[in-house]
Order: sequence, then C-alpha cells, then structure tokens
Amino acid sequence: MSKKIRRRGLLSKPLASGLAILLTLSLTVTAWAGAGTTFSNSSPITINDPVTTGTANPYPSNISVSGMMGTVTNVSVTLNNLNHTFIPDVDMLLVAPGGQNIILMSDVSTGNDITNTTITFDDAGAAPIGTTGTLSPGTYKPTNLVGADVFPAPAPAASANTTLAAAFNGIDPNGTWSLYATDDFAVDLGTIGNGWTLSVTTSMSSATSFTNGAAIFLNDSPRSKATPYPSTIVASGLSGAITDINITLNNVNHTFIDDVDILLVGPSGKRMIIMSDVGGDPDLVGVNITIDDQAATAFPDAGPIASGSFRPTNIGTGDNFPDILPPYPSPGTAANAATAETLASVFNGTDPNGTWSLYVVDQFTPDAGSITGGWSITITAGGNFGAKRFTNGDFEGDGKTDVAVQRPSTRDWYWRESTAYSNRAYTAFGLAGDVPVPGDYDGDKKTDIAVWRPTTATWYIVQSSNNTLRQQVWGANGDTPVPADYDGDGAFDLAVYRNGSWFVYQSTTNTGRGVLWGSAGDIPVRGHFEGTNGADFTVFRPSDKTWYILNNAGTSNRFVTFGASGDTLVPGDYDADGKTDVAVYRSTGDWFILRSSTNTSFGTHLGAAGDIPVPGDYDADSRTDVAVWRPSTGSWYILNSGTNPGTAALRIDNWGDSTDVPIPRTYLPTPTVP
Repeated sequence: MSKKIRRRGLLSKPLASGLAILLTLSLTVTAWAGAGTTFSNSSPITINDPVTTGTANPYPSNISVSGMMGTVTNVSVTLNNLNHTFIPDVDMLLVAPGGQNIILMSDVSTGNDITNTTITFDDAGAAPIGTTGTLSPGTYKPTNLVGADVFPAPAPAASANTTLAAAFNGIDPNGTWSLYATDDFAVDLGTIGNGWTLSVTTSMSSATSFTNGAAIFLNDSPRSKATPYPSTIVASGLSGAITDINITLNNVNHTFIDDVDILLVGPSGKRMIIMSDVGGDPDLVGVNITIDDQAATAFPDAGPIASGSFRPTNIGTGDNFPDILPPYPSPGTAANAATAETLASVFNGTDPNGTWSLYVVDQFTPDAGSITGGWSITITAGGNFGAKRFTNGDFEGDGKTDVAVQRPSTRDWYWRESTAYSNRAYTAFGLAGDVPVPGDYDGDKKTDIAVWRPTTATWYIVQSSNNTLRQQVWGANGDTPVPADYDGDGAFDLAVYRNGSWFVYQSTTNTGRGVLWGSAGDIPVRGHFEGTNGADFTVFRPSDKTWYILNNAGTSNRFVTFGASGDTLVPGDYDADGKTDVAVYRSTGDWFILRSSTNTSFGTHLGAAGDIPVPGDYDADSRTDVAVWRPSTGSWYILNSGTNPGTAALRIDNWGDSTDVPIPRTYLPTPTVP
C-alpha cells in the first residue's frame, strides 16, 4: 500500500449535512477598534525525520510578544518558505503564553514536494487547505484533516479548537508564543527556511476605574457586619466581557487586620473572598491596598502590611458572610496556589456592567477600624462572554441556578431564591400543552418565565425587568424551540429548529436569520461550544453518536463523537473556560464530560435510575455543577463544584412534586439518545 493511500484512509468521518448558511435576512458586522502588530522569528526550523533524528530543531520555535494593550481579537500565522518532500506528514501546533492552543495544520494536501512555499493561517482565509493537489502559497483557515495528533513533550495536549478566534480571542497576548512542528512518519524531511511570523490584533481596551469614596466602618463584635454592608459601586458604559479587574481599599485603619474578611460580588453574581486572615496583629494606619492577580506577592500572614499591591489571599478557613450563603470561592496561599481561584478565574468573561458589592466583616472582638477612603474597582473589558454570560434558571440575578419547577397540571411556577433562600411562585401561566422556555429575554441577567405554544407558534414571556407580558409568533407547529443568545447582545433570541433548519429572531435588530445545519432525525443542542458571544448551531446525530458543531458565524465546524444509546445530553461549562462542554448522563447515575479546556474526558457519579439530570451553576463559580432531581421524593442532589476545581460538596434540597418539570432540565436537548 502506498504511503499516500495509507494516510488518506484515515479520512472517513462524514461532515454534517447542511454546512452552508442558508439565509441571513439582516447582517450587521461590528469590529473592535484595534491595532495589529507583527512579530517574527526568522531563524529556520528544521523538520526532522522522527525515526532517525527526532523532533524539529528548534522545538518549539518561540516568539516573544510584549507591550500590547487590551485582549486578542485576531491572530494570524505565516510560515515563511516552507519546504517538504511529503507535506501530509507535517503537523503544527501554535501555543499561546497561557497554554491556549490550536493545530494549524495536520495531514493536509498530497505527497507532492513543496519548495519555498509561504502560507498564512487566518480565520479569514478563503478555505481550509485541501486534501488533494500541491500546497500552493496563499492564506488558509487552520486545517486538521485527521484527529488524534500527538505532539511530543514539552508541547501541551492539542485542544479541539478549530479556529484561531476560538483558541485565542479574549486572552492577554503578552508572553511567549510557541510553534511546535512535527513530522509523524519516517523518510521525508523539510524546513521552514525563514522561520515564522505572528500577527496579533487586540481590542485596545483600556482600564476604567469606578469609586465609592464613602467610608466603610469595621465594627467591633463577633462576625460583625461593616457599615454599610455591602458597600456598592455601579459600573456602566463598558463593552465586552471582563478581561482584568483589581480592587483598591483607600486609607485602611485597623488594630488587628487579621480579623477582617472581605468578599467581592460582581453584577453577574460571581463572588470571591479577596482578603481574609492576613496581616496578623500590627496596627494598620492610613494604608492603601490594591488587590491584583498580577501583584508580585500575596498578603503576608503575620504582617505588617504596608501600602502596595497584593494578590488575593485567604490564609484561614471557615469564613462566613451574613446574608450571603456559601460557598465562597477562595484565593490561595503558596501551599494551594495551583488549585486556588483568582480574580481572573472567577470574573473574567462575565459582564462588567452593574452593581459590584463589597461585603466586609470583622470576626472577633475587641478590635475595630475603617476603610476611611472607601474603595474603587478598576476594570478592563473587551473580551468574549462565551458561556459565562448566562446562568440558566437564575430568577433573582445572583449568578446561581435556582431550584425551580413548573407544574403542568396548574401551569404554576415555583422557585427558591438561592441567596435569600426565600420561596417564590408565579401561578397559572399558560395553557395545557405549552412548552416551558425560560430564559433571559430582556437582558437583565434574570430568567424570565416563558412558554411557547406549539398550536399557534406563539411565545409568551413575562419580562422580569418590568413585569410586562411579551407575546410574539415565531416558528410553526412541529418545531422544536431552541431559544438562546445567538446575536451576542446579552438577551435570549426566539429560535426554533426544523429538520435541519434553524430560524432565529435576533433581539439586536428584530430581524430573522436562517441557518441550515443538520438533517432529519438530529437533535438540536444549545450552547457556546466555541466560546464566542453568540450561541453556536449544534446538532447531535443519534445514528453515529456525534455532535456536529457549527460556529455562530457559520465559518467553521467540527464534530465530536461522544455518548451512547440511552444517554441524556447534558452540555454545560463544567471547566469554567467560557465554552460549553460536550457531556452525557447515563441512567446509572454516571456523568461523562469532555472538558473543552484540555480536550480530556472526565467522569463522575451522581444519581440513580429514574433521576432527571438538572445541571446548572448552583454556587456561582462559573462552573456547571453536576445535579439530579428525584421525582419520587422531589429531592435535588447537587454536587457543587466548590471553591477549587478539584473539590466538591453535596447539597440536598427538597422542592417540587413528582409530576413537575424541573426548570434546569428545560435547557437540555431532548429526548435521550435512541
């Protein structure tokens, strides 16, 4: 068998039918104002025969990026004077300073020699590299024609990203970018004669500061709440998701600062302890403190604390904040820094606009103090929201999924607010046969009660922002409702799926968009699988147990085989990277999750026969929590992802009757896999 045929024999996976965009009734393109900067490493790269010589030289080839402001909005890569005697053997991986990565090319073209060929990889390229013909100079989309590529250490595991935007948009560009080139079969050799070039465009976002200069008084009594509690700042006018924040406490005074605990809560409900049990007993007098992930050091345990910048730090455990239920995501010390939270891990990717709250408590007597000059928050925005913008089933807007049900017999809705733990009801909404379609249709970060009536294709939505009823016809009898934020404006769009066609009523422009993706028998799936602001178009094909994912722009697609007959599809952002993960639930109570951040699978167990999976972010840590609802007892079993990625704590709640519909379930595709 010839080498060419042997390699091509791997290309057996069919693409989803209906790749092309069918119809766009209205299109507005908005680009960030940014500055593109080019960086180069012109040193040649030798692509060695792996059997006799080993990895490329150098491996990796590096480019250092520095001095860029804002976050990445576009990346392109140029290989200058590529030469090889069998280019399908060559695989290339681009890795950003933070470890984000994408395969630029793998198993492309045919075995014709190429000489001094300069090619560029850019999402704006006209097409991927083909499977046949000689590779010609030009601009191409990243192209990986065969999966399961392995790059020798020190390269990281290759991600499932198929676009440069999905891999790098929203990250800090500064640091070392690495190009790993490999040849995965013997005999053939090559070079990149003049090295490679990296072009980076950023959003040029600048930091904006907001201040509340009113004093915060730290009162003297056990677990005493400060006055005011909380102290709040309203941020407004910022575009895009958070890419960086820091907090400044102005003129701090206290006779035993170790007693003071501080919790920061953002507009999306995400929260984090930023300072606790630090500094010991030396008095603080007129100290100005900035809390910043990029600070050189954490707070000292024993003090003294001088004016300056410190990383978020929690030395102790067992912190409690009155009126705010745990858990409280926590920063780390030197001992647990690898698994601890940072301001970035909690707040990046979320909406900066709205009310920021600082909850301050003093744990013990007799000491007291003040933050005489109040506090300020400095926010850099302009990144992508991805999955972090939304918390499904969050009726009160605190960033937590609420325990909630809809009762079909009476059309009543019941939910328990997760922060105040108070019970709420909305009675007799809709008619028998209506389909519950809760979502944030008015963009106020609260879930709206909503139903879709198949017989008339009418949507009925109680808008939480003003408690008014919105009704609108969209779709047809027999459609599957799939509402989500497809246009990236922070509000759910009306949308239906019909035998391979998606019809979206965009809230930004009040115009329709049609997308052809999938075929008869496919199951539509909602999610932000590529991490962009707009939801993607995804179907699951039961016949081959494959997820077919088309990015929101309709410019790239990928497919993932994952799941088995009888599974329930339970997509969610389980690793808090702003992307929806492919995941399934098995009736045995087993969960199988493919983490998008590492492209590795993870399994856990929660549930029993008859349970209904109800994943959601119940603890406001940006991670989807594994959870089930047991109809026979009305019991919720929630495996909170907890403070750190590797920890979990089981929460049990009782809410609902056996015939109820648990609201978090309505966000999942149905039915189970045949």
